[in-house]
Amino acid sequence: MLDATIRPHREYLLAQTTGQKLFVMLNIKPDAAATAARPDLSVVFVVDTSGSMREVVTEPTERTGQTTFVDGQRYEVVRGAKNKLELVTEALRGIIGSDLIQPADRLALVKFDDMADVLVPFTVASDRARLLSAVEKLDWYSGGTQMGAGMKAGTKLLTGESGSRRMVLLTDGQAFDAAVVQEQAAVLSGMQVPVTTIGVGDEVNTELLTEITDRTQGQPIDVVPDNQNPQPPAVRASELPAALLGDLKQAAAEVVTNVALTVRAVKDVVLERVTRVQPTQTEVARADGPLQLGNVEAGSGATYILEFTLPERPAARMRLAQLGLTYQVPGANYRGEIPPLDVVVEFTGDEAMAARVEPEVMQWVQQRNVESLVAQAAREAQNNPEQAAKTLEQARSMTQRLGNGAMTQVLDRAIGELGSSKTISLGTAKTMRLGAKTQTLKSGPETPGSAPSGLPSDEEIRKMTGA
Repeated sequence: MLDATIRPHREYLLAQTTGQKLFVMLNIKPDAAATAARPDLSVVFVVDTSGSMREVVTEPTERTGQTTFVDGQRYEVVRGAKNKLELVTEALRGIIGSDLIQPADRLALVKFDDMADVLVPFTVASDRARLLSAVEKLDWYSGGTQMGAGMKAGTKLLTGESGSRRMVLLTDGQAFDAAVVQEQAAVLSGMQVPVTTIGVGDEVNTELLTEITDRTQGQPIDVVPDNQNPQPPAVRASELPAALLGDLKQAAAEVVTNVALTVRAVKDVVLERVTRVQPTQTEVARADGPLQLGNVEAGSGATYILEFTLPERPAARMRLAQLGLTYQVPGANYRGEIPPLDVVVEFTGDEAMAARVEPEVMQWVQQRNVESLVAQAAREAQNNPEQAAKTLEQARSMTQRLGNGAMTQVLDRAIGELGSSKTISLGTAKTMRLGAKTQTLKSGPETPGSAPSGLPSDEEIRKMTGA
C-alpha cells in the first residue's frame, strides 16, 4: 500500500577517489488503496494559558484609554479586538464543528501555565457539547509557561490511543522547563507522534519549537499580530483558525503512519544524514535501529535525501547500500513492508561520465543546504554581522536559482537589516528560520544530465560533492 523509489544524484562516480559524496533521493507515496483508507484521528491540543496570552493581536475598533494588570504585565483595554487566547478558543470551536472531523475521531485538551491540567481527556468528536465545554474553560487560567508539563500530560493521554496520533502545541512564550520539553519531544519521537507547534508572537523560543518539530517530523506554524506584514510561512493572527483547520486537514490526509527506514551499507560506506525535504524540511533523528521517517500524506507523499560518504573504490558497478521500509496503514488495519531497494552506482575513470548529475536530486540537496546556511548566519550575526551577510547572500543565490521567491524576499530583508543595524530582528530571524523548513518547492522536470537554472554548475557540484 506504499510505493517507494530511489535515485542517486550520480549514476557514475570517479574510481580510485576517496571521500566522495553520494546523495540518494527516496520518494514514498501511498497507493490508491491506502489513499482511500482515511485513519481515525487522535489529536491532543496543548494550549498555553499564561498571562501573556491575553495580549491583543487583532486590530481594535475602539481604544478605551484604560489598562489592566495580568500576571505583573500591563495591557491596554480595547474593544472589538481579540487576544491570543480568544483566537485559540475560536479556532478550537471551529475545529470541533468542522466537517473535517469525523464522529469517530477523538480529541483531547490540555492547558498549561504554572501547572498542567487535562481539561478533557480523549473524547469522540460526536460529543461536541463536552469538548466545547472544555474549550470555554481555557480563559479561567493564567500564570507561567510550564510547556514541558503540558506536553507530558498530552503524551500520557496519547499512549492509550491508536489510529493517526498528533499533538498540537500552541504557545506564545519561553518555556520555564525546557529540559522537560526536550525530554517529551524524545518520547513523542519514539512513539512516532508528530507535533505541530504554533508559535504566537515574537517572544517564542523558535529554536526550541523547531527542535520539537524536527525530532517528531512535525510542522511549525508562525503566527504574528495583524498589524504586522507577515511573509510566508508566517500567518496573521486572524488567520489562526484557518491555519489550524489546515493542519487538521493534513493530519487526516496522513494515511500511512510509522514509516521506518533500515539502511544496510557495505563496509566503509557511511550514512551521514537523512533529511525530509518535502512536504516540509526536517532532519531525521539518528538511531541505532530503524530511522523513524514519520507519516506520509496521500497525494504528495514525502521525499527524503540520504547523504553517504564513500571510500575509494576500483572501476566497477557496485551495490553500496540496501534500504528497507516498514509502515502502517491504520485506516485499513494493515502493516506493510517494501522489498529491499538497492543503491547501485558505477565507479569509472571517465571524468565526463562522472560529471553527469540528476537535476531533481541536486535541486533537493540545494534546498536542504539553504536551511544549513540560514542557521549558520543566525549564529554569525551575533558576533560577525559582515560574515553573516555573506552567508545569507550565498543562501539567497540558491533560493533565486531554485525559483523560491518567498525565501528570497525573507533573505533580502535579513541582509538589509544586517547592513543598516548590524543585527537581524527577532521577527525576521524567526521567519527566516521557519521559512527554510516550510517554504519547500517541488522540482519540475528536467533533462537528465543537464544543468537547469535551479542548479549550480557542474563545477560547483563537483566541489560540493568532492568528486
